[in-house]
Amino acid sequence: MISINKFKNFPNLVLTIAVKNIKMKYKNSALGFVWSLLHPLAYLLIFILVFSNAFAGVERYSLFALIGLVFWTFFNSSINQMLQAIIANASVLKTIAIPKLLFPFSALIAELITFLLSLIPFFGLMFFFGLQLSVELLWLVPAVIIFAFFTFGVGLLLCTLNVFFRDIGLLWNTLSPAIFYFTPIAYSSSLIPEKYLTILQFNPLLHYINLMREILYNNATPSLHLWAVTTGIAVSCTVIGLLVYNRLKNNFVSFY
Repeated sequence: MISINKFKNFPNLVLTIAVKNIKMKYKNSALGFVWSLLHPLAYLLIFILVFSNAFAGVERYSLFALIGLVFWTFFNSSINQMLQAIIANASVLKTIAIPKLLFPFSALIAELITFLLSLIPFFGLMFFFGLQLSVELLWLVPAVIIFAFFTFGVGLLLCTLNVFFRDIGLLWNTLSPAIFYFTPIAYSSSLIPEKYLTILQFNPLLHYINLMREILYNNATPSLHLWAVTTGIAVSCTVIGLLVYNRLKNNFVSFY
């Protein structure tokens, strides 16, 4: 197996692979990066046409829905890319002594870069829909970092299990639309009856969407409780993902 000692700078290697992933994702595409904007915008248009009257009680509904869509798109795209990261690079892992974690992590970074770039036009649209410029927007930085760690933990866990059970990827493709509607993206959780809201609380994405809306929609500092919940979930998912990965990574080669 070829040594990779020459790659001593892990961050640079991650960035190199992440940029390559972005280029490959939009290779031979006429619109390229624009597709990362069109997907949530298409859903937003549907939400405005279908749900804006039904949820007339939600002020600035377009802004409300767009915030949820932007962060869901990042989460869903990251999971989709991380799921296949190790399997898709099996030939590389068989011939080069390289940390297997590099590929799912690079997949996340690629999606994070795309997400951050997409925020530039999306912020313009958010301001058009009523986003107010305030110092509270600075809370978005730690909020995105926490959300990225949560996404990494979930993605790494599914990526690891998908090496052994290819049904995991198929199961995710089946369940992700249900998770989308089970998450208050097009609607406000305040509209959910109390008896069902208790069940909805078990959806971790609910808390992250609420965190982002508290900052971007309400122009407020999120409560300590909300920070504690989202941070706790992110840390737990990251630890679980890393533990499962470290426990099973040496057996990957038998299932490539």
